[in-house]
Amino acid sequence: MTLFHRFKKGTFSQRALSAALALAIPMLVSGCKKMLETHDPQLKPIQEMLEANVPAGTPESVVNQFLSTRGYPTEMEHKPGTIVAIIRHIDTEKLQPVTARVTFYFDANGKLNATEVVRTPNQPIPQ
Repeated sequence: MTLFHRFKKGTFSQRALSAALALAIPMLVSGCKKMLETHDPQLKPIQEMLEANVPAGTPESVVNQFLSTRGYPTEMEHKPGTIVAIIRHIDTEKLQPVTARVTFYFDANGKLNATEVVRTPNQPIPQ
């Protein structure tokens, strides 16, 4: 029996249905967000670079090519439908490095669905 049928028969009150919708709508809207916003100002340049070069809908093969041509290492252990890369950026004004662990999430068709950028400790540059 669907939620609609239960509501129609009086099993659910209108208040309960309204509460369920109030919780569901924000989750649906947040699920549509393609780039998970970072509030770390040093990670903003990395996020902007990714938005410009590999926006939502980019095929997985193009994301792989983007990462490999720029020399960003990827982690071998990751879930199917994801790519995890380490992106190091140098702030040219402050001459400070910042390193991010970036997770790219792909849909069932291999298109970029969302990107998450998280700060990680700076590591020495591999030789």
